[in-house]
Amino acid sequence: MDASAAPAPPKGFRKAIPDGVKLRVVLRQDALCAACGERLGEPEGIEVDHVPALQLRGWDPVARDTIPAANDPGALFAKHKDCHAQKTTGRKGESDKNRIHGDVAEIARLRRLAKSHEEYRSRLLSKGEANDNEEPSPKKKSRWPKRSFNRGRPSDQEPEGH
Repeated sequence: MDASAAPAPPKGFRKAIPDGVKLRVVLRQDALCAACGERLGEPEGIEVDHVPALQLRGWDPVARDTIPAANDPGALFAKHKDCHAQKTTGRKGESDKNRIHGDVAEIARLRRLAKSHEEYRSRLLSKGEANDNEEPSPKKKSRWPKRSFNRGRPSDQEPEGH
C-alpha cells in the first residue's frame, strides 16, 4: 500500500444492514438476482452482497466506516444465497481451482501483499538508519580478473612473412 491509499477496515468490521436499505436494493433490482437475473423469491433465500467486499474497501477513521460507506445502497446487491456464496468463496463447482476467484481469496491475497510490503518498507527504513550512524565500508575488489580482451586470439600485428 502506498502512502496515499486508505488502509483496510479493522478485521471483523461489519455493520448490520437496515431492512429499509435491503428493501431499496431489492426494488432497485426489480426483485431480480444481481448474479443470475432470476426472481429473488422469499426473503429467507435472499442475501445482500457488498461490492466491493468490505475488507477490500478503504477505511475512513474519522467516519469510522468504509469508503464507500458499508450500507450505501449503491454498493449493495441482492442475490440468492447460493449466488452470493459463489461470489464470496469463488466456488463454481467441485473444483478447488475455482476458489481463487472469490472475495475470500482476494482478501487473503491483499493481506499477504500488504504484510510483504510493510516488511520490505521496514527493511529499507532500517537500512537508511544504519548507514547514517556507521562509517562507509571499504569498496570491495572486483571479482573480474584484469586481463586483456585479445587473450587467446591472434594479435592484430602478424609477422611479415605471411
